[in-house]
Amino acid sequence: MEPKYIFYIVILFIIAFVILYIRECINEKKGIDSEEKQQINDIIRKVVPNAQDFTPAYARWQVTNYTGGGRTSINTTTRYWYYAIAFRTGMIHIIPLSFDGGDISYGESMCFTKENLGMVDSDIWATFYDLEKKEILTLAVWPSNLKGDKYAPVNIQQKEAAEAFKLFIKEFMTEVNTYHNVPVKEKNGRPINKQI
Repeated sequence: MEPKYIFYIVILFIIAFVILYIRECINEKKGIDSEEKQQINDIIRKVVPNAQDFTPAYARWQVTNYTGGGRTSINTTTRYWYYAIAFRTGMIHIIPLSFDGGDISYGESMCFTKENLGMVDSDIWATFYDLEKKEILTLAVWPSNLKGDKYAPVNIQQKEAAEAFKLFIKEFMTEVNTYHNVPVKEKNGRPINKQI
């Protein structure tokens, strides 16, 4: 390949990188006080009693399943869940969200406390279990959520809320698991056996 073509290819990669970087910076700035963040906070204020006493946040989760293999091709299916959450010591409200062309809809709110949960498992995520130790849902609160395709529908920057959630979920996991005498690992407090 001639040197001039290599030069052009390198220039194209640099231009593409700069464009992507600028787009990401713009999305980050928009996410600090974005329209989506305001809409989610409005939903929380509408649904959660005494919402001003809670820390609001946006949460999400995704699971990818792989099928096939061998002589057949491997198929992947990814499912996505989105939530508005509001938490304070000893309690969390979780509101399922759906997105349709820029509109945010919400489902029935769930309020979890040590009395109506059987167990909590947490690391960089949080999984909530009912009194029979069956999984209800899993979510994660990320500090940065940048709008992309239809599966990344919001620009929300929430560093403070993500840090507050880390502290909350660690304490909440201890509270719920202690209340129900769930055996946990000493090092990190996570349940030893989720199939109790």
